[in-house]
Amino acid sequence: MTRGASLFIGGKGVNNALRFLINLLLTRGLGTSQYGIYALGSTIMTISYGLANLGTDQSILRFIPEYDGDRANQNRVLGLASLTSFLGGVLAAAALYALAPVVTELTLGTPLLTDVLRLFAIILPINSLINIIKSLFKSLELPEYQVILENALPAIRLLAVGIALFVGASVVGVVAAIVVGFVLAFGFALMLAFSRTSFRPTLGNSRENLIEFYDFSLPLTVSQMGTILQRRIDILMVGFFLSGSAVGIYNIASVLSNFLLLPLTAFSQLFPPIASRLYANGERDELNSLYTRVTRWSFTLALLPTLGAALYTEEVLSIFGEDFADGGVVLSLFVLGQLTNVVVGPSGYVLMMTGHQYLTLVNEWTLGILNIVFNYLFITEFGFIGAALATALTLTAINVVRIVQVWYIEQLLPYSLKFLKPIAAGLGAGAVMYGLRFVLSGFPLLVVGGAAGAVVFVAGLVVLGIENEDREFFATVLPIGG
Repeated sequence: MTRGASLFIGGKGVNNALRFLINLLLTRGLGTSQYGIYALGSTIMTISYGLANLGTDQSILRFIPEYDGDRANQNRVLGLASLTSFLGGVLAAAALYALAPVVTELTLGTPLLTDVLRLFAIILPINSLINIIKSLFKSLELPEYQVILENALPAIRLLAVGIALFVGASVVGVVAAIVVGFVLAFGFALMLAFSRTSFRPTLGNSRENLIEFYDFSLPLTVSQMGTILQRRIDILMVGFFLSGSAVGIYNIASVLSNFLLLPLTAFSQLFPPIASRLYANGERDELNSLYTRVTRWSFTLALLPTLGAALYTEEVLSIFGEDFADGGVVLSLFVLGQLTNVVVGPSGYVLMMTGHQYLTLVNEWTLGILNIVFNYLFITEFGFIGAALATALTLTAINVVRIVQVWYIEQLLPYSLKFLKPIAAGLGAGAVMYGLRFVLSGFPLLVVGGAAGAVVFVAGLVVLGIENEDREFFATVLPIGG
């Protein structure tokens, strides 16, 4: 787990930097209105992918480890997942292409959005197969190749966006360049999968295999749609009720807040297959220990950037242009919502990997519907700040529900008194970072405040005493020995 997290943290750091540069180029090159068109189109593509995916990526994480030693069955799972995901992608792409004018009329009303949506539709089946290959590497606990693949796509996209903007392309030209980038990325992913693994997708699954596969994947598809209702429907509703500029400002705040999930995402790369194996073998104590450590480590590593994003919202947003600084309150609300994600750790994966996929489905859809209701009520009253408030409340609710369910059903709880140390160190760092606001402003505050907060946070952890298990972790993540 630590090996996978260390590789992923480094790789995801590069990935986040690439995505940051992509959004920086887009915001600076397109402005708030055209960036809003891009953001809305990208969001609708994400929603469409939730339908196209059909839960196949999670099925690979479940069944490839479960069939360990049975290569024929593993190849059939991979073949079934690939075919299902590709056909789902084609159907979703056709629907998005046909409905693009209708979506445009219901939202921003600009013909540019229709063109953007139809270009994004081309990406759907390609992206489905890329994610199948990512899940294969993840299920095999080969994080190094997953990291390579995760970084190849944004690197190619960054190059494509840069070239398009350099030649003066509008948002349509930029998205067309991104489509070309996805095609190149798929070729690279395919080459990596065939050269680094001996897996070869086949069909011929038995009726029992089909029932087992779809009994797991289809509920997760419906569940993933509920997740999208929680996490992406807000941008769609901002586009429906407000302007392209509002979508652009809102989206950049959402993108920035997602960076706070890096530590949890890193540890979650190998958590599902390991958790599935431990649970299947009846090793509950080991599973709870792993669950507890992942949660505390994720919280500790995410706390400092969370403080920075909450205390320096306007300074962070101003990097993308002065118009984006209006999203300060939105970013603060998103930060609070994402903090609850980190605090409960990989609770959602615990439910899925212990066979409670139907409960996950109910969770996601119940809170997804609540998110729609809250967004409607709050957007009409408070604008895009209301959308952020609705989404933050929904994130908090789903995370409270998950942690209670894991404890009640499986008697697993990821907390201990060891959490008090990073909390105390965070309070000290936050006080210093806030105090610097009285003497600095703008970009200098961002740099000096961030550095000072990091020094105080690390010093606080050292003074309070670093746990032995943490020393082992950091000795692996950072090549410093010990």
